[in-house]
Order: sequence, then C-alpha cells, then structure tokens
Amino acid sequence: MPNESAAADTPSPAVDDGDVLNPDVPMQQQIYRQLRAEIIDGLWVGRTDFPGERELAERFNVSVVTARTPLERLGEEGLVERGRGKRPRAVYVPPDHEAGGLPVFYPEEEGSEYGYELLEVGVCVVPAEASRLFGLPAGSRLWQCVRLRVFEGVPHLVSHNVQLPEVGQRHSLEDLRTKPMMSILSAEGIDVTTIRRRLYAGTPPPIVSRHLGLYLDSPVSVCVMTLHDENGAPIEWIRSYVDPKLPVGEEVRDVRKGYWMMPTREAN
Repeated sequence: MPNESAAADTPSPAVDDGDVLNPDVPMQQQIYRQLRAEIIDGLWVGRTDFPGERELAERFNVSVVTARTPLERLGEEGLVERGRGKRPRAVYVPPDHEAGGLPVFYPEEEGSEYGYELLEVGVCVVPAEASRLFGLPAGSRLWQCVRLRVFEGVPHLVSHNVQLPEVGQRHSLEDLRTKPMMSILSAEGIDVTTIRRRLYAGTPPPIVSRHLGLYLDSPVSVCVMTLHDENGAPIEWIRSYVDPKLPVGEEVRDVRKGYWMMPTREAN
C-alpha cells in the first residue's frame, strides 16, 4: 500500500478546470479568485504542492503567461511566497475563530471593543433598495453615512447606513466617530424592535476596497440589515462589507425556539 503521509505532499494529477471558466470574464481574474478562495479556506495549509505557472496553465487550460498574473497578484497580497527557481508556497493560515469571536453581523452594543472611522456622511442619492424600504422611488436622496469599523487596530468591515434625513441629521459627528449606531438611536429615543437580515457574496465598491485593503473585484461577504420599530416601520437600512480574511461570528439555532443566536462563551 502507498505511504499516505508521503502521498500528502505529492502533487496531485492536473485537473482540467478550464471548462468552468467564463469566456466573457478575464481568465487571470477568475483564476486569481479561485486560488484566493482556496487559500483563504485553508486548503493549502501545510502543503508543498501549491501549483506553479505551468501547473496552473494545465489545470485551467490557459497559457503560462495567463497563469503568471494570478500568482503575481497573490504574492503582492502576501498570500503566496514566491522565489526564483522555487515552487510557490501558500503562506496564509486562516485565524482561529476564537481569536475573532465578536459578532460580525449583529449591530453592536454600547461598550463594544470596536472603533470607527467616519468615511462619508450627508444627504445624497442612496441605493434603490434603501429608497424602497422607506416607500420612496429609486433615486431618492436620504441621509447616509459610511463607516469603517476597526477591531484591535485592524480594519474589520465597512458599513453603509441609510436613514430618513429627519433621523440621520440628528446624529452628531462625534457620536458617529465613536459609538455603535444602535446606541446612537437608543440615546435619541428611537427603539428598534425588529432586525431583518440577509447575507450574500458580492464585490465591494472602491471606498470599501480602499479601506479594507482589497482589490476592486475581491469577493466579500455582504450583509443587508433593516431595522424596524414596534409597528414595523423602517428605521434604518444597512449594508455591510466584511473583510474576507476575518472570521465570521458563530451562531447557534435553538430548533425548539426557532431562532438563531450567538453562542454563550464559557468563562475561563
């Protein structure tokens, strides 16, 4: 029988993934995204068989020149280590979820360990989805702010908050730079009783890419939340873009009660 431990570091036979490449999208971009996703997913941790240019060219049925660009880009991001005459090596190790256990998608409460940087604020045309939440047509001008959320000095996510002008313009710049939005609303006597959310994968706009240190076409997790009062009236629309290198907070569903919640942490 073959030695399984030895086989683990033996390059696998080339797989032809060229059949799933979209001919209308640059090949280099698609290959980069796939390799980056595999690295972030931890599939290359501890392995010595990360593909070089020729192996990538075989795997995706492209030219060596086309395969070179994704490797260069991964090297620039620090995800892959490359050296003259050496096989590329994936050096990124996904962080332990316990190291980043604060919730990502829940609006944080007063006293959380997040910091903020206010990137944009004012009344302007907002996304059509936000306009329609408030019963307004696409192209409507509402109050909005864009904030970078930081945890322990590391960029965490960028949130785009939209509210009616009569609500948003009450917030002070100091509060927007220092406090969670839920705390700001609560201090102004606005009670949120229902939060709805949906998650999906997307690509970030330039302001998000710039402050999370990503390329414009980097895939990110996107969360859209809507906050409502006790009568169901909308209070706020939020779209958050999460740094894909960071862990997402774990949730647990109590099947008997029928809802999701953050797990209780055991005391050390």
